[in-house]
Amino acid sequence: MKTVQRYLQINPAKGGQHFLFNLLNFLYFRKSDYKNPLSIESHPLSLFVAIPYVMFTEAYFFRQKRCFITLEQQIVGILALKERTDTLYISSLAVSPFYRKIGVATYILNYAAMMAGRLHKDALELSVAKVNTPALRLYRKCGFGKKKEKRRSFILRKNLKND
Repeated sequence: MKTVQRYLQINPAKGGQHFLFNLLNFLYFRKSDYKNPLSIESHPLSLFVAIPYVMFTEAYFFRQKRCFITLEQQIVGILALKERTDTLYISSLAVSPFYRKIGVATYILNYAAMMAGRLHKDALELSVAKVNTPALRLYRKCGFGKKKEKRRSFILRKNLKND
């Protein structure tokens, strides 16, 4: 795992790359562990879902720091961060299905923690669907705990400063 992490890089998405970021966000989540039958490859009408999603996420991610995670020039993941008063909120973290379980997400979480420290934030926070057990397992392993429970998701928090 450490071998792969050595070659990962995080690159900020520039203005012209926001569409690509939003499209990858859509594709990576559609190829998630939810077994969703809707995919660009299998259903031609799914473009009617993808285009509004990409447009919505442009508004959602407006003014957030968006990054591509690359491995040897290949985009393997994405990250969107939103600065809040005392926390750095991870509004999107997604890894390509072809690069999961090799340490990419752990690398991204470590990077986010480092960024939060540089910004003098007390904690990292994120939201995760209750049914996304692989992500829940990862976040717990990385030190996140439940802050709040919603109907379909949990808000998780990782404190970065010792009280």
